[in-house]
Amino acid sequence: MRIILVSCGIAACGYGGWLLWELTPADRLSVVVWLAVGLFAHDAVLAPIALGVSWLLRDRLPVWWSRTLLIALGLTNVLILLALPVIAPRPADDQIANSTILDRNFGLGLTIVLLAVWVTVVGAAVWLRRGGESLRPVPDPALFTPPAP
Repeated sequence: MRIILVSCGIAACGYGGWLLWELTPADRLSVVVWLAVGLFAHDAVLAPIALGVSWLLRDRLPVWWSRTLLIALGLTNVLILLALPVIAPRPADDQIANSTILDRNFGLGLTIVLLAVWVTVVGAAVWLRRGGESLRPVPDPALFTPPAP
């Protein structure tokens, strides 16, 4: 399974590189700038927020609840960062090269996805906490030999 996932990742990276190669130099520069700003936003804004929240919660909540909250916050940060280009306000005189990109209500879509993330993560945590089946695989007895007493 791991080989299949790695192969799919390499193929996706290759396809993305091929698509980037077909862009004009100005568009390639725009992509590089966007990636650099995203990396900076993650390292300068999102990561410190996640660290601060985890530091504040580590002694105040049970471990299972604080981990759940951090997973949901991490997913929320990533989704907001990805949606930022289409939900950020634009100047009135900004001409969009492709006007069909912004013909949807992305704010509503982001809200629905964030609600789904939080309901799923919190629901899974409560289910596991109340004795739901463990998500950890059971080791194969043929592969596992306990230590001798």
